Amino acid sequence: DIIVRKDGDALAVEARNDKYYYTPRALSVMLRVAAGLAPAEVHEIRLILSDNGIPVVAMTTTREDANLFLAEKLTAAEFLRLNRDRALLFPGNNRALSLFNPDITEGLPGKKLNREWWDYGIRPSFRMFLNDPSGFFKYRAGMRGWVSLYPWSGGTIITGLEWYPFNTVSSSNAPPATAVRTDLVPYQQNKETLSMLMLDQIEKFPWQIYGRAAVGLLEVQFAGIDAEAARPFFGGRLMLGLSGSVVKKRDPDRALGLKENDFRDRYETAFVNTRLNLPEVEAAIDLKMGQFLAGDRGTRITLSKFFNGVVLSAWYSETNTDLFTDNFNRGYHDKGIAVTIPLRLFGGTDSKTSYGFGISPWTRDVAQDIDHFNTLFDHIGRNTDIYLKKDALSRDYRNAGFK
Repeated sequence: DIIVRKDGDALAVEARNDKYYYTPRALSVMLRVAAGLAPAEVHEIRLILSDNGIPVVAMTTTREDANLFLAEKLTAAEFLRLNRDRALLFPGNNRALSLFNPDITEGLPGKKLNREWWDYGIRPSFRMFLNDPSGFFKYRAGMRGWVSLYPWSGGTIITGLEWYPFNTVSSSNAPPATAVRTDLVPYQQNKETLSMLMLDQIEKFPWQIYGRAAVGLLEVQFAGIDAEAARPFFGGRLMLGLSGSVVKKRDPDRALGLKENDFRDRYETAFVNTRLNLPEVEAAIDLKMGQFLAGDRGTRITLSKFFNGVVLSAWYSETNTDLFTDNFNRGYHDKGIAVTIPLRLFGGTDSKTSYGFGISPWTRDVAQDIDHFNTLFDHIGRNTDIYLKKDALSRDYRNAGFK
């Protein structure tokens, strides 16, 4: 998804980053290409990095500064400091805080070259169930895959398929009549599963306000509507958001069917979300406060630690479990640990793809939310002032720096 425009002595380039894990690294690659191919009369170079047509970050510099940097006559720190001081000299740029501008909301007009219409992914999948009365160790092993179509800016049509040729999942535990997640086993017993089929739309508005809405088969158990809004504050130190969903339970025996005679006609969630980013120690604290799927209200706290793309996290919940009538859920606190591993650690090239795996001691109905294919906090990620500056100057992480 590339757009190139030249207006007098100014050259502007917009491109989609679907490869580089760190945004400053992607911008430095763009700068090398743009400066090397720019006509002799070009003085100003403006770069816009996008994601599925949504502008993420922009930077503006001069060709002279770019050539000095590329010739290694300026270090990355000197180049960034020099262009930060010149930021106010460029038309339409009133931000002197950083060379990188995450406030951008509009990309370049024009036809895109090498338009990317679709993408896909496939990975091995393994899930285990421990200490069930029917057997201590149950598992299923196979493959998970998905295909994403990009029909328009910010829009994604996603289809997910799962295939488990090795599947021993079963349980002798009877879920309660009011089960929200404890009736998961029938959904896990199928060897072939349509895990999702939905339309996901993301929009970016002025002042770095993001909105997202999804409709369809949202995950293995639930179908319906999911929406959220989010915004970073204080350069990305704090993120605040609102989210909610209205869903119905899917029929485990019909790929496109909805469950009939469920004890609830629909399930509703509503949350206030916060994330405190601590770039000094590469950690984050998330709070999800509101109403969960079963109707219990309370808070789930998640602590995350970042190691060169690997994210280790642990969560714990506190909700009003008095609404549950069974001892299985009453008084319980949902908790667990998870790890997200980027593919770039195993390959010889950079990649934005990551795989996640979580462990929770039991499947309960307490403090449950639907599984989200995408969340705005993760979509924004490190594309904020505090992280862009840190990643650009970093020498600690492979392929992180602006170089």
